[in-house]
Amino acid sequence: MSTEIDWPGGKKVAALVTVALELWSPGHGPAYAPMAAAWPLSGVDDTHSASWVDYGVTTGIGRLLDILGDLPATVGINGLVAERYPDTVAAVHQAGHEIAGHSWTQDVVPALLDVDTERDNIRRCTDVIERVTGVRPTGWMSPRATGSKHTCDLLTEAGYRWTGDHNDHDLPQVLPTAHGPLVSLMHSDHSDVRSAAAGPYAYRDLHRALLDHLRAAPGPGVFHLTVHAHVGGRPLLASMVAQILDHLRASGDVWVATHAQVAEHVLTHQGVTR
Repeated sequence: MSTEIDWPGGKKVAALVTVALELWSPGHGPAYAPMAAAWPLSGVDDTHSASWVDYGVTTGIGRLLDILGDLPATVGINGLVAERYPDTVAAVHQAGHEIAGHSWTQDVVPALLDVDTERDNIRRCTDVIERVTGVRPTGWMSPRATGSKHTCDLLTEAGYRWTGDHNDHDLPQVLPTAHGPLVSLMHSDHSDVRSAAAGPYAYRDLHRALLDHLRAAPGPGVFHLTVHAHVGGRPLLASMVAQILDHLRASGDVWVATHAQVAEHVLTHQGVTR
């Protein structure tokens, strides 16, 4: 369903800040971790890469929460993070941020699962987040943003209202599913992971230029900032995130909102009910 939209208060741009708080299963890790990329080891546990990822939950998320201040973000959280670090996840919730389901771990990719296993993965992740925060998540981001052909139906079956697994439109889209509408919200093409090679200052300048472009362009726009706690939560890149957020704060025609707020606005604007 195509979406024509006006943002609340006549704002020109809706800004979505996405923070990823992630872990991999034991024995797994990201191929982009510094030592994994520079010196891959075969057949052994990559303890350094596991430690590098742990930075997000031990250190990076706290720094990003401080930087965000009163700006709302959507934090995609793996179920394993909520299970192992419930106090950290509770702190994210208590700071006023939306928590979205993000699979059990980063190596549990829905596109690789059969439908029953995928349903169990959604349920398991959803239940632990609800148990830790007292709030059932309404949004979902698959690892690699790669759902299966069943994901949208399974999400609405489980009560979800939005998904971050599609990247084919500038503006939010309302997707029909077997169990009702689901709002599709993009994430940034320029996350800290994919922009690492260009360096932190290029990451900052790109996002500030993108925001300025969207504010000057005709029609409503959506600005996306995606940061991973284990990457962009480190000191220098986090300071670049802070400068991007300052640019957002100084832009009076920007609505900084959670994904859930944007999704509900889109559904209300289109008169969609469930």
